[in-house]
Amino acid sequence: MEKATAVNTCLGVLKERDCIYLDQVKRDDLNNLTFTGDINGHLISQPRDEKDWFPYTLTFRRVLAYFSCELDTYESLAETGRLDGSSFDLIEDSFWLKSLPVREDFDKSFYRHYRLFTYDVVYNIIAVSYEFAAEL
Repeated sequence: MEKATAVNTCLGVLKERDCIYLDQVKRDDLNNLTFTGDINGHLISQPRDEKDWFPYTLTFRRVLAYFSCELDTYESLAETGRLDGSSFDLIEDSFWLKSLPVREDFDKSFYRHYRLFTYDVVYNIIAVSYEFAAEL
């Protein structure tokens, strides 16, 4: 059964809809997908008193597939539920990853399904790995 597990970042778990603000998304020729913006310092599990906002960069490496959907529409889809916890999850035992038809020379066991809730948009990403950095 599919299960969402919160990703623990250098700021701890990122929580709720208002946590991740997105300024830009870029995909490069190496199949990397990079998100930049700001993290709301009041909605992280490891709060730091000195800052309200933390600029961040989140890069997914070797992206195989991704899709985005407006957040309120995504929450209305069957079986997705409401955003009540983490804004950045690893989706274990992913139905989407299992059913994704890939080329014969691709080994799906190297890929992971990540879900990212930003203020306005939800991203589902199939990638090999990710790197998260925040200006602390």
